[in-house]
Amino acid sequence: MNIFVGCSSRDTDNKEYNKLAEDIGKFIVNEKHNFVFGGCGTGLMGKIYSVVSKSHDSKIIVTIAEAYKKQLEDISYDEFYISDTVNERKDCFIKKSDVMIFIPGGIGTVDEILTAIETKRSGQHNSPIIIININHYFDNLLNMFEQIYDENFADSKNKELYNVVDSLDEAIKYLS
Repeated sequence: MNIFVGCSSRDTDNKEYNKLAEDIGKFIVNEKHNFVFGGCGTGLMGKIYSVVSKSHDSKIIVTIAEAYKKQLEDISYDEFYISDTVNERKDCFIKKSDVMIFIPGGIGTVDEILTAIETKRSGQHNSPIIIININHYFDNLLNMFEQIYDENFADSKNKELYNVVDSLDEAIKYLS
């Protein structure tokens, strides 16, 4: 299974976020899945990459926009897809992924979450979308979704498009 993980490309001192990233890497390797990501060797992405890159059974699949290709200098990969734009890159990781998992990250991560949900809503894919809301990191985003539903700007049945969990264990259960 190809697992996309949307997350930070910047380093953090938060031990729980770093451990989550490493545990996701271990899950990918232990289950012989493949890691789809934005090709950055730093941040939470880098933590997952450092675990998966040591495996001979899991592929590393990079989807990257031309503007960020310089970050590829420090990593190796099995498959590589470069896109002219960030939007084309998102289309690529969605096509290459069987499941999309999101953990703490920045503006790019939030953009990826919204794109994953909207493209699923419009029928472009049917891959599971899992948001791991560790330490309530995504509470404000999820509250914004609730306000959108409450004020009838979107149907609350859109909640069925994604699954919010608090831990990797819950995400794994959901995938089972």
